[in-house]
Amino acid sequence: MALRSSLQATEFSQNNLVQQWHSNYRTGDFLSLLKQHWREYVLVAFQSFDDPAREERLTSKYLFSPLEHFLCNGEPEAVFQQLKEKDQPSQLCGHVFKNGEPTYSCRECATDPTCVLCMECFQTSVHKQHRYRMSTSGGGGYCDCGDAEAWKAGVFCGKHQPQSGEMEESKNPMELLPDDLTDRASALFMATLRYTVEMLTWEHSDRLPDNLQPDGELTDNYVCMLFNDEVHTYEQVINTLQRAVSCTHKEAVDFATTVDREGRSTVTTGSFSDCEKARNLIERDNSEIHRRYTSRHNAKALKVQVMHTAVVAHQQFALRMIQWLQNIIAQSDGLRRLFCLLSMQQQENEQSLMEILLLADTQLWKTARVQSHQLMMAGVLMDQECKKKFSIIFTKHYTNLMKAFCMDDHDHDVSIASLSVQIFTVISLCYNSLMKEFILDDHYRTVSVTKMSVQIFTVPTLARLLVAEHNLLAVILQTFLQACEEKKNKDGKLTFERAGTQTFKRACFSLHDLKYALICKPGPGEWTDDLRKSFIEGFACFLDLLKLIEGMDHVKRQTGQHLEFEPEWEGAFNLQLKLEDNIVLFLEWCGSDRQVLIEAYNRTVEVFNSCKDIDRSKKCQVSVSEWNASCIKYDVSSQPISIHLPVTRLLAGLHSFLGQHGLYFESPDCSLVRPDPAELIELPLRVEVMVAQSNANMWRRNGYALINQIFFYHNVKCRTEMYDRDILMLQIGASMADGNEFLIHLLYKFGLTAWAKEQYDIPSGQDDSLRQTVLLAEEFLNLVVIVLSERYMIGVGDVTRADIVRREVIHQLCISPLAHSELAKALPEDTNHETGLEDVVKDVANFKKVTVGKGSQGGKGKYELKPEFLSSYNPYFYHYTKTDKSKSEEAQVKRKKENNESQALPPPVPPKFQPQFAPIVNLLQCDVMIYLMELILSRAAASRSRSLSETQLERILHLIGLALHEQRRAITDGNNSFDFLSKACGQLKDGGHARKDGKCIQSLLDGIVNSHNFTHDSIRDLVTWTIKTLSEVRQMKNEPVSMETVENVSSPRDEKAKAAREKKRVAAEKRRQKIMAQMSQMQKNFIKDNAELFENTSTELFPRIDSDMDLSEADTSSFPIAVGPHRTPPGQTASLCGMCILCQEEQELTLSNRAMVLTAFIQKSTVLALTRGNALLHGEEHDPLLMRSDLRTGSHTSSCGHMMHADCWQTFFDAILARERRRPLRFRHNFSYDIEKMEFLCPLCECISNSVIPVLPAIFPSTQPSPDSSNHLHFHDWLDGIHKTVINSVKESEDFDDAEYQTCPLTTVTKQMAENVAQKFQALWSCIQDAGASAGLSSEHREMLRKFSRDAYSFGLGVDPDDDNSRVSIMVWNTCAFSIQSIEQILRDECKPLFGQMSSRQSDCLRSLVKVAAAYSPAINTDIVKQHCIRLLSFLFPDACKNKKTEQCVLDVDMFHYLVALVMSLPSLHLDTSVAPTNYLQLPSGGDNDLHTLHLVMAVHLIQILLLFDQESSGMEVDGDYEGEALLIIYNKIHSLANIQKENPPLPWQLSVHVRKAMLPFLRCSALLYHNLTGVAAPAELSETTEEYLNKEFDLLCRYLGLNFHMSRLVDNHGELMDSLITRWCKNTVLKDTLSASSQPLVQYPLRINKLISLPEDYSELINRVSAFTCPKSDGDDSRAPTMCLVCGQMLCSQSYCCQTEFEGVTVGAATEHAYKCGSGAGIFLRVRECQILLLAGRTKGCFVPPPYIDAYGETDQGLRRGNPLHLCKESYDHLQKLWMSHAIPETIAHNLESNATLLTIDWQHL
Repeated sequence: MALRSSLQATEFSQNNLVQQWHSNYRTGDFLSLLKQHWREYVLVAFQSFDDPAREERLTSKYLFSPLEHFLCNGEPEAVFQQLKEKDQPSQLCGHVFKNGEPTYSCRECATDPTCVLCMECFQTSVHKQHRYRMSTSGGGGYCDCGDAEAWKAGVFCGKHQPQSGEMEESKNPMELLPDDLTDRASALFMATLRYTVEMLTWEHSDRLPDNLQPDGELTDNYVCMLFNDEVHTYEQVINTLQRAVSCTHKEAVDFATTVDREGRSTVTTGSFSDCEKARNLIERDNSEIHRRYTSRHNAKALKVQVMHTAVVAHQQFALRMIQWLQNIIAQSDGLRRLFCLLSMQQQENEQSLMEILLLADTQLWKTARVQSHQLMMAGVLMDQECKKKFSIIFTKHYTNLMKAFCMDDHDHDVSIASLSVQIFTVISLCYNSLMKEFILDDHYRTVSVTKMSVQIFTVPTLARLLVAEHNLLAVILQTFLQACEEKKNKDGKLTFERAGTQTFKRACFSLHDLKYALICKPGPGEWTDDLRKSFIEGFACFLDLLKLIEGMDHVKRQTGQHLEFEPEWEGAFNLQLKLEDNIVLFLEWCGSDRQVLIEAYNRTVEVFNSCKDIDRSKKCQVSVSEWNASCIKYDVSSQPISIHLPVTRLLAGLHSFLGQHGLYFESPDCSLVRPDPAELIELPLRVEVMVAQSNANMWRRNGYALINQIFFYHNVKCRTEMYDRDILMLQIGASMADGNEFLIHLLYKFGLTAWAKEQYDIPSGQDDSLRQTVLLAEEFLNLVVIVLSERYMIGVGDVTRADIVRREVIHQLCISPLAHSELAKALPEDTNHETGLEDVVKDVANFKKVTVGKGSQGGKGKYELKPEFLSSYNPYFYHYTKTDKSKSEEAQVKRKKENNESQALPPPVPPKFQPQFAPIVNLLQCDVMIYLMELILSRAAASRSRSLSETQLERILHLIGLALHEQRRAITDGNNSFDFLSKACGQLKDGGHARKDGKCIQSLLDGIVNSHNFTHDSIRDLVTWTIKTLSEVRQMKNEPVSMETVENVSSPRDEKAKAAREKKRVAAEKRRQKIMAQMSQMQKNFIKDNAELFENTSTELFPRIDSDMDLSEADTSSFPIAVGPHRTPPGQTASLCGMCILCQEEQELTLSNRAMVLTAFIQKSTVLALTRGNALLHGEEHDPLLMRSDLRTGSHTSSCGHMMHADCWQTFFDAILARERRRPLRFRHNFSYDIEKMEFLCPLCECISNSVIPVLPAIFPSTQPSPDSSNHLHFHDWLDGIHKTVINSVKESEDFDDAEYQTCPLTTVTKQMAENVAQKFQALWSCIQDAGASAGLSSEHREMLRKFSRDAYSFGLGVDPDDDNSRVSIMVWNTCAFSIQSIEQILRDECKPLFGQMSSRQSDCLRSLVKVAAAYSPAINTDIVKQHCIRLLSFLFPDACKNKKTEQCVLDVDMFHYLVALVMSLPSLHLDTSVAPTNYLQLPSGGDNDLHTLHLVMAVHLIQILLLFDQESSGMEVDGDYEGEALLIIYNKIHSLANIQKENPPLPWQLSVHVRKAMLPFLRCSALLYHNLTGVAAPAELSETTEEYLNKEFDLLCRYLGLNFHMSRLVDNHGELMDSLITRWCKNTVLKDTLSASSQPLVQYPLRINKLISLPEDYSELINRVSAFTCPKSDGDDSRAPTMCLVCGQMLCSQSYCCQTEFEGVTVGAATEHAYKCGSGAGIFLRVRECQILLLAGRTKGCFVPPPYIDAYGETDQGLRRGNPLHLCKESYDHLQKLWMSHAIPETIAHNLESNATLLTIDWQHL
């Protein structure tokens, strides 16, 4: 490979080599010794890159085995075993997770969500009994079991629980290593690690290091190496390679898959010039592609490098060396510790080898990155001391690493930056430089070393150490601030483009690392001066970041015209979402220490003052009545407004912590800076006014950008740190400012100073903005209500966190009962992604599970609010949207109406304010508030007011109610400072006299209580409640109140209202009676005028008793018989009518009328198949006449049961076809049906269809055959006649493998029979011709028969339509048989009786299908049917083809398919077409022919059952079982004939029981066939489900089919011919081979009912099982989307290029290919990691449906987003089972595609 001379290994002696190393490793440079060996043998071992087995063998022999023997100085296995025994039992699990492996995080005990357990530890831990979250790992992390810093409780699982005495200080594991082993290991580890680092970071692609350069001259042998990035798509790479290196599409896909999986791939080999040419072609071709798509990826070229094969070989060996080192250090704790210390030891350049590897991360390709990370995880991160050192290095270089990552294009998961979670969440590192590289890198963070931050920053002690001593917070934030520089505008604010740069998106991973570092806040005793200092520095950097956001993306109201271009707004909100947790964590850190809080507060005030957009010089005096205030002049409706105020909101959050530490602005022991209240509220107030104006439709011209911003401002994801903080800041301002001034500020900003004047109601000429003013007044009052009543915030009200969540839950459930997920989604999450729902929901709500009905999938349970918490409902709850408020009010009013309660919705009693916020209540008694209350009440009392709305009145009453609650509390607490009552009653403070004008709140309320201006009873009831409450409060204050006045408030009004309601009810009832009388008279007149029409109209489409053929009263005196000479006549057949769903015309179903059809769907099926994976894919050469006994592939027909005229359907289908042909080709595939495959949707129910079934009337003879037994032809005579027919009809050709089938004349047969027998035999065929003499099919019926048969052939075999093909008739018979078998199995599986409980669509389809199969013969060449009949019979009469090579025996054929084909073809056997009219119907009539046919086929089936019976004798013999003894004789006879020896033959009773059981499915199918064929009613007993019926079902079926109950009679005493046939069947050589072969499983009877595979009860077991699955085509690489076939259980690598294959000329994914091989195109799969069911039908259609796994609340969790434990729901899985068994997958997919347009965009063929 590398040398001009042949690369053959020189004589190799491992012992000599190891001895040489032992002698010299102490004296010199051991690495040089190793390199001397490697420079020769590495090139030998890695000569060929395409022979992994050889490479593995040579690598082990020449390279690793000598190293292991050197290290151990003996046999490695024995030495490693000894070292393992010296290890102390580990209390740390450290299991490294694979991609897709299940992880568990205890929601009660985990320090943070990154603390997880592996499945093995979780199963034996106490956390299994707790609330936990389940998820799948992305790979790379490790199990935290045994880590005391990761768990609040339950640190150890049962496996790692320390025994008594083990908790003592553990010894250094290196002390347990022998000294000489330590010396050898030290030398070996240093040498191998230095070599690995050197080769992985080697920058020269055309030569090796000098000491690795082999002897001799290197050949001109190079490779063109293509490297991975996360910029180019698969298609771009594949197209480029196809053009540049002239490879096939398959080869290009393989290259692209390797590049994606491993990070690089050799795309061509050869000389340097050849490879350089290929490199230039790739880069040039890629550039041309990007010139067409430059807008997305900035035209970054593919990275291609020409490398010498020797360099590639050594790099491959370096990767193998990493794996080997991991394996070696895993052998012993001592070796691990030694390796960690050596790898962290500083080298000549003052950097350790691990540090060098860390900094070189972005230079490595994907596989090298991943393996180096794994080495770090297995080494330094598993050793606590080395982890600390590594963390410090990581922090030091963090900025550079992140910068490199941001410029990189690889996933974060393969970036070293992702290790931060392993470091920064340790409450204790090179971060700056690492992040710089990460930002510049081109790989995702999944392959970046920066992802190690999660391994470092999440360790509490370690993260706190890094914050205190290495300024971690400032390092992270400064890194991010540097990335923000490019995003600044001229005002110093961040600004984002609509297509954000990849660099900044990658830089945002720093914010995740910041969260990791802040997760574990220090307790009160854990703060140090260093920690305070470093934290404040980090906090200052955080303020710098928030300052960049403050005021960004401001908007200005459009007044003249609509906004031309929607501004970009998503970037700011995405950044806000990333900052949410960090803001909360910073606040918690600040709130945990008094000194830090003071410093942080003052710094925030300073930044607030520097960045606020407030001009102090622009102030104006505003007057409201006689009160004045100085307000900041700013018009929200005309000046810029920004919704982003993070600095202001952070200040509000800090202010809420002041009270917890007893901090006040007046406190002498602190130096808090007191901000101006007016300035504090200014910016949040502007936002609230803008939202109010938007609600008043004043910002409509600003487009959707503003609407979306306002939506997310209130949305649960953002509101905690946006809307809620703004309300908090307004409350802070209200607590610090005078109440009158505060309200005047609000009125001024809302533009309501004019509205607040009494004279505003006087009409003027300018009323254009009146409606907006009214709406703004409502919004103003709503804001005042919120400021006063929203006290459920920590630090604001006297509440706990549980109280806050409880109130949220109550108000959500006041809207409607909610499922657990819906309720959780409506609640905000904390930094640990917890809502606190489970802690409170059981206290306030009852969980009601949905009762699973029959056939239902189950449903999710819902929480319903307990009645005692309804009084806590507040209609002005600040987290309600307008819709929520409306729904909740409607629900509460409706409930109160039903309970006959007052409809008032009064304010609930709010909790107390904390002392710091207590002054807010003074708003309720300030003069401006009293003035506003009186103003609105006086307007309500006026006969007409233009500025009043009922909403205003409702809200002012709510405020009065709040004031009364506060007054009640003040009286109870003895607080005399709050005196709302005096002002409400018009009393002056000094003298207590009434006001001069006599107007006060109480008098105004009394004046409006009986007003008729209210449109809602709820407002009237609220006024009543307010007056009552006012009177009650006055009584508490011992003020005189007249009880008569209180009673008169409600009683007269209630009586009047009641009288008014009664009057309305009576009037409505009279009106209803009058209308009903008019309608009744109109009906009578219509019936009278159309009496004839009503006499002739049936009320049912298909009148049913037991059959559509049997409409007469059932004769209960005799048992019905469907087959044979004694069959029961079908009775008088009434005319059947059907209505066309297209033209709505109803007509009688006759052969002379217009033909009618049912929509149908024909599909290939393997649902009944007893073997998997070998479905019929190509039907061109397949002979379907003899269906295989394992039912490998069948043809199923289903129908929705909707009927149409044939010509109406044809017109409908032609219209669809014409419409699709007009549609452009590129749009044709986006439909739920494929018009190219003749698919359409039923016009009524939109069920998928691809054919139509003709609906034929009753065309069978209604006369009873003669019961005269003298005319009855015995079975042995009939068998002899059929035998003679076959013998004379088969003409053997010269080619012994072929024969001609030409039916002989009937006379030829009868001449060879006795006269009386010949007459009876001839009478069978003449009877058939007579039966059809009076009936004939119209041309339209015939055309529809041809249409259906053509489709049955085409879709059943998957071939092109061909009316002349001889297999057409066979496929009609086969689809009839298969459909019957399918329905029988469904009924049997559901334990339903054979008759009476089939769905109407099943019975309609089956009835039409059987008739079509019977009537099909006239529509085709009768000669073909005769040939099929002879071929069928010749199978059972082997002597007819003596020279033909036998390919099948009786065990290979499904006898029910055989029966249907023989029954349908036998009537044509002796039909003389020269005599019979062309419209004769050669129909099976259920007579002797059918009885003997059934007898013969059942005899063969009995032989099948007895030959395959394989049960050893057991139990005691039962005397008198004559049937069993007869069967045993037959059993022994046929086994002897077949030369099969049985040591222990079964007992007679065993045979008897087994035969009845095994025959039952065949009898059930036969009963369905003949019931629909003859129209003979089924016995009532076969419609029962009692246990007695189940015991008698076999006898009932035999009786109904005219058969003897004793199955032994089928073969006994029927003459020599029958005996000879049995002999021939059993002596068949193919049969003997079949029974002796062990490779193919034999079909056992009764045929089993197929089921979907069994799934584990616990979903995590399934995830764990699947986590071991690797891509079968990727050399052990993890599958990205492991998908399980629920039919056969096979695991597939779905949705991946690596496993795509060519199928029928189209590239398809693994699931699509498997669906064809396993399910003939239909597949049902479980996507394990996504937890969703995938349904596929064909190559182009599919859908996702909910999985059968649900959580404790009855809900599915697609995508595992919630992480609740999932268990298998039997009802849901049964529903999927029924879906599959009933062949409803295509139908389900079609319905889903119709209802969900997004599914149409998915390339289903690639799954």
